[in-house]
This record gives sequence, C-alpha cells and structure tokens, in this order.
Amino acid sequence: MDPPASDSVLRDSVVAMLDRITDGVFVFDEEWRFRYINEPAARMLGRTRAELQGAHAWTEFPEAVDGPSYLAYHRARDEGTHQRVTEYFEPLETLFEVRVYPVDDELVVLFRDITEQERTAEQLNEYAERMAEAERIARFGAWRWDIAEGTVRWSDELHHIYGVERGEFGGTAEAFTELVHPEDRERVWGQISRAMETGERFIFEERIVRPDGSVRHLLSQGKVIPGNDGRAAALVGVCHDITDRVLAQHALGMSERRMRAIVDHSPSVVAVKDLDGRYLMANTEAGRIIGKRPEELIGRLCSELFPPDVSEQIHADDLLAATSGEAVFDETVLTIDGERRNFVTVTFALPDDDGRPVEVCTIGTDVTERRERDSERRERLAWQERIFTALDDGSMLVYAQPVLDLESETIASNELLVRMRSPEGIVEPAAFLPAAERFGLIQSIDMWMTRQALALASGEQLEVNLSAVTLFDPEARQEIVRLLEAAPEAAANLVFEITETAALEHLDAAVWFADAITALGCGLALDDFGTGFGSFTYLRELPLRYLKIDRSFVSGLTESVDDRRVVQSIIGIAAQFGLKTIAEGVEDEPTLDLLRLAGADFVQGYHIGRPGPLTTFVGSGHERLQPPGPG
Repeated sequence: MDPPASDSVLRDSVVAMLDRITDGVFVFDEEWRFRYINEPAARMLGRTRAELQGAHAWTEFPEAVDGPSYLAYHRARDEGTHQRVTEYFEPLETLFEVRVYPVDDELVVLFRDITEQERTAEQLNEYAERMAEAERIARFGAWRWDIAEGTVRWSDELHHIYGVERGEFGGTAEAFTELVHPEDRERVWGQISRAMETGERFIFEERIVRPDGSVRHLLSQGKVIPGNDGRAAALVGVCHDITDRVLAQHALGMSERRMRAIVDHSPSVVAVKDLDGRYLMANTEAGRIIGKRPEELIGRLCSELFPPDVSEQIHADDLLAATSGEAVFDETVLTIDGERRNFVTVTFALPDDDGRPVEVCTIGTDVTERRERDSERRERLAWQERIFTALDDGSMLVYAQPVLDLESETIASNELLVRMRSPEGIVEPAAFLPAAERFGLIQSIDMWMTRQALALASGEQLEVNLSAVTLFDPEARQEIVRLLEAAPEAAANLVFEITETAALEHLDAAVWFADAITALGCGLALDDFGTGFGSFTYLRELPLRYLKIDRSFVSGLTESVDDRRVVQSIIGIAAQFGLKTIAEGVEDEPTLDLLRLAGADFVQGYHIGRPGPLTTFVGSGHERLQPPGPG
C-alpha cells in the first residue's frame, strides 16, 4: 500500500530540510549499501551523491572496517539500539561524531565534522585545563503544521526530543505551543506569526518543558509553504536538541569567570602581551607591582611601564618564547615602594588557530621572602653544625673576667664568658652569640656553660650569663634547674645574670627562674641595669642580689655629669633595696676612683682584668687557672 500523501509530503519536506542542515545523514540497507545520503554527507565524505547511492560502504571506505563507527553500526543492528561514537577518519583527516539509529532493517546514520570543535576544546584545555569534551551535536526532529487542517505532525525523533510517546501528542498547534516554556511562548509564536505573514524562513532558540518537568533547549528552524493563493498553507521545520551545547556554553562562561577570578586573585603576576610588548590582559597583582589599575595597563607598551633594563629583559624573553616555542624561565629584580623584590618568571607563547605564536603570557612570582627563608635556613644549618661541633669537640671555650671588691680590694668573683676556637683564632661572642640566639641554639650554649660553671665552682663565686631566649624557653629553664639540683654545693657558688631587657620581656619566666635558683642558694644579678624601663618593677618582683651598672654609663663617667648622676642614682637605689652594685666597663684608674667615691661595691673591666681562658673543662682532671690580672 502506498503511504498516505501527507506522509509523502512530510518525507519530501524532511528530505529537503536534510539537504540544508550541516549534519551528514545517510541510510544503510541490509547489505550495507547506501540507500540514501544527503548533500552534506556526500560533501564531508569527499564523494558525490551519485557515486555513493547504492554503493557498498566497505568497498568505498575499506579503511573504516573495524573502526569505531563500523563496530557501532554492527552493534546497532545486532542489538537494535542506537549508538554514538567519535572517530578520527585518517583518510579524510577529519574527526566525526557519529550517531546510529536502527529503523526496521535499515540503519540511519547522522554524523558531523567536529574537527574544529575538538581543536578549540584542546586549546581551551591547554589554557585552563577546565573545559569538558567538545559539545555534541544534538538530535533533530521534523514537524509539519497544516494550517487549514489544523493538524501538526511530528516525526518519531521529535516525539523523543519532547519526551512524548506516540499517540500522546495532541497534534494541534495549541498542543505544540503548550510544550514551549511559558517565558518563551510569546516570543516563539511571534516569530512564527511573522514568518507566516512575510513568507520568510525562521530560526530561533527556544526552551521546551517535557511532561516529566525537565527543560530542554532547542534550535528550531523552518519555512512557510504557500498555498495557491500565496498565503501560508503549511509550515515545516526541524528542531535540534541543543541542550548539551547550551549547558556547555553556560559552563564555559562560568569557567571563564571562574578562571578570571582565580587569575585576578592570584598572588602571582599574570599578563598577556602581543609580540610588540603591548599589554592585552593583566591581573590585579600585575597592576599592583606596576602601580596602576589592571585596566590602565591594556594597550600600554612594556617599555612605558618599566625601566629600560627591565623592559629589555622582558621583551627578550617574549621574543625567545615566541620564536623557540619553548617556555622561557628567568629572574627579574623590580623596585617596589623603594624595596628590591626578586621575581621568578615563566614566559610562553600563545598560538592562533594555525599554531603560529601571536601573543605571550608571563607569570611572575615574588620569591623574595622565599629566598630569604632559604638563605636563613642555610645559615641556621651552618651555625647549628658549627656550634654543636664546637660543643662536642672542645672548641667551645670558657673565659673568665675578674670582679674586684672595692672594699677589700680583692678579687671577689669571676664572670664566666664563652668563646669559640676556630682555625683563624679565638672567635669573640659578638660574632656567634647573636646567630645562636636567632636560630634557637643559645639554649645549648647556656646549658653547656652551666655545666662548666658547676664543674669549676669550688668555693669561689662564679657569675653565669643567661640569654633571654633561654629564659623564655621552659624546657631550657627546667633543664638548668635540674643541673643545679644535681650539684647543690656547687650551685650555691653561682650567680646568674639576666639582662634588664630580658626581664622586661619575660617577667613571669624571670620570676619563676629566680625563685627556683635562689631556693637552691644561687644568686641573681640584673645585668645592664638602667638601659630598660620599669626597673623598679624588677626590684620589687625579683629576688636580686646584684645590680650591674651598664658600661654605657660607666665609660663616660670622667666626662659626663649626667652619667655620674645616673650611676650615683643606681647605687642609691640598690642601697635602698639592700642590693650590691657591680659597675662594668672600668677601663682606667680615674673611672675606678669615681666609682669608689660614688660608693660602688664591685667593679670589672679591662682595667681590672681582661677576660682570659680557663684551661680546664668538665672531666679533664686538671686544676683551674686564674684568669690574667690587669694589664
């Protein structure tokens, strides 16, 4: 039986539309011969329709045998299910997206050249590694509206697109329109009405709402078929389901905005320039280091924004990256707000669609602090090795400086001082103690000095300096107390000196330590007295035995009336609190006479005796030598 005329008309209309779409469409019969092929398909396959009509597929295209499409065709026929594959067909140097639909004993194949889409996707992935696979070409379905009859007929695929089973669609323009998204309905009907009035072709995007509530995006296009009177008698159209494409475009927009936000908030400089060095894009950090808003950099030449030596270096990196095709790594020094900053940069070319470099991107990271941290880490490791080695191999030395009792004119005690031996000679404390404090190594030195002092204390008073770092370190403080508890007789001969500044910064720790050592019979001296603030607080809180007058006040006694007043005041304060005074830095006899006259109790300095080495260390079994006297 011949098909109804309406179906024939619909088929003719579909065939006409199929020749106007960009997708390729062909139909295989049972023997794998081309029963139908549209014009885009013949063109993409490099043949004419006449050459392919009735030809055997695998004879014409033997290279396709066992390929992805070939296997998909057989699966579709064997399983009765539609298939979709992507295949790069080498003879045509083309990447195809292929959809296969079994229809009775035939196979309907739809395919599209997605080579350019794939290339675009790869470029986006290379730039941001963020775009998903290239958007797929959606299914399409045909429809015809006979205006006079008031009927609308859909193809099977259009039923599938709309999610409506055959027999469930009302078959009227009203039923068709009812499935259009409410927000798009007026616009869609307006475009169709205009086409009916003018006879022009129509194309528009629309949203439909399926019966299950899901929303699909369609690209609809078609034309008016005029009647004998020239007025619109029917409309035919094709709907492409472009939901995946719309969602991909939305995702791409989100990704671009997301990537832009990441770039703008990156702590690194990110900038794109053309090959002449003109800025095309710059992030916030780039603007910050140059001192302008990012938008103010666009269109400006690199040479306008940087000193000549820097701009020449940047331009040289740009050209090398563009000509070599390789990333160029470099370092640049910029002066920002008067401070020299070190940047590590990588510059790479950005190609056009043909792979030719047309732009360059530079990413620069400020590594100034990182370099400083690395340098400090290396310095710390070097000092750690040097100090620990000296403590282990006997290169750390104990020196002593005598303290004179002005009342008896005899040496009352010795202050123990640390020195270090090196191949070049004796290293003064100023050359290594600051580094030891900075890198947390001073605690080991202080504990070592405490052990030496305990071993050397045999009825004589010895004074031991304690750093602020050790004072603030609970473990170090407790270890020193444990050492003293293990040798109570020797501990009773020790006086620990802490600076006024250390007491100021760590008063609670100083009070804890002072209470602990004085309970063991040790003395406590406040060193450098008068150089800090709040001294009366220490005098009230700490169980002191001595105040040590800082050498900065003692060295100028003979010339400065103010220094003499400060020294006299300190001596008076000490007397009020029942403390003894030790004046440091006595370098000559006139200074000694002034201190004796002022009522100082003890003095020390080069005029009394220079620091000298002790020949005995713990466990040596030798007698301790007295340090040298004056002179």
